[in-house]
Amino acid sequence: MAGLLLPALSRAKEKSKQTSCLNNLRQMGLATFLYADDYKDVLPPPFFDPDLLPGNGPFYSYLLFGWGGTVGKPAEPKRAVNLGLLYTGNYLQAPQIFYCPSSRQQKWFRVVFEKKYFESDKVPWPMYAVDGQVNMTYNYFPQQDLPSKKESEAKRGWSQVAHKQTELSSQRSMVTDLIYTWGTMAHTSGKNPYGINALWGDGHVKFSTTKDAFDPKLWGGTGPNPTTETPGDNETKWRTIVSLLRP
Repeated sequence: MAGLLLPALSRAKEKSKQTSCLNNLRQMGLATFLYADDYKDVLPPPFFDPDLLPGNGPFYSYLLFGWGGTVGKPAEPKRAVNLGLLYTGNYLQAPQIFYCPSSRQQKWFRVVFEKKYFESDKVPWPMYAVDGQVNMTYNYFPQQDLPSKKESEAKRGWSQVAHKQTELSSQRSMVTDLIYTWGTMAHTSGKNPYGINALWGDGHVKFSTTKDAFDPKLWGGTGPNPTTETPGDNETKWRTIVSLLRP
């Protein structure tokens, strides 16, 4: 009997976590739209913006604060980026919203994502860690439903970055679960071997299983280890995955 109950309980627990994650994304969407309303349609500037900031890689999209802070010290409002601006601007004050409860980070990763790494007994969240930054377990990359202005990127199916709320599309993601390695996808199971939760440009949230976006070749294989071939450290693969995602 226990052999039958345990898998069912495990599935129910994960389903609850997935729902909590979707609620996190929904709250981020509402807060982002409030921000845009106050800033004349302008979205929180994405720190990963290949056209405006060509030196920044996809790993800039999971930052809330940084870089440049002192590890172990409180994060400074002046270093807020991406959705960290929602926190410093009092649009989103609950820290746990920035963290998926199903995060599958490996304990030995040098770059950490979970909330517990950005707080201590002496310093509450947000606290600088890693290289003087505060991370979240989501990627912020608002997209338009328009092909890139660069022909080489358009041929890959890449879209333009959205800088205003009115440029967003219901068919393009704005915030997603962490896209890092296959093995760190948060909500996979035997029933759902691949897929990620996403906030779409019109504010709705949905688990995406767009088949082409989950070709293991784009993810550098199906393991958890980050390499130069996994999307978290490979701009070409990361942007291809994000551009392929659909609700």
